Amino acid sequence: MARRRAPSGLDPHSSTFAAFADMLYAGVLVFGLSVLLVTWFAALSAGVEELRSARAEDRHVRARAVWSAFANRVARHPLSHVVVPTAVTALLVVDVVVLPYVAPGELWATALPIVLAAGLGAIALRIAGAWRRDVPARRTFAVAWRRMSQDAPGSALLVLAVAAAGAVVAIAPMLAVVMPGPLALAAVAMDREPVEPA
Repeated sequence: MARRRAPSGLDPHSSTFAAFADMLYAGVLVFGLSVLLVTWFAALSAGVEELRSARAEDRHVRARAVWSAFANRVARHPLSHVVVPTAVTALLVVDVVVLPYVAPGELWATALPIVLAAGLGAIALRIAGAWRRDVPARRTFAVAWRRMSQDAPGSALLVLAVAAAGAVVAIAPMLAVVMPGPLALAAVAMDREPVEPA
């Protein structure tokens, strides 16, 4: 009797492939909800919530659940999920436009916006990962800041994830449609308390 081979991760029916497909699907949904630009953080946060829920409940990502989480954030938390992220993004765009004229050299004018964007992106991923509907916003920000400062390796990974996503989109702009998915997954992966040293 022939021995049955273990299913490959590339098998469309394997759990690994399903998780990968869910991540890409979540990315497309987040991208679609971010088309207005001012809603990018609410969309990302909603994608993170649904990826986390789908993983916990062992199910696929649902568009209706992402929309529900998105609508909740826009309606109940417009300051933290729309106004402030839009203002920060606008300041970053102003920096990119102004720095070439005021920076001491071309290297600074190029590197500083990338570093700022990666750092701010990592903070956004920390907040999105820590956000819970039943937890007050102030407490969520405190949790995200504590994780950002106390979990240095995890924060460094998030900075690198944002920088890598930016590099990939710069090389292949069409991948921007799915790129929010890997970033949302990174936020879910780093949604953990810092490990205390032994």
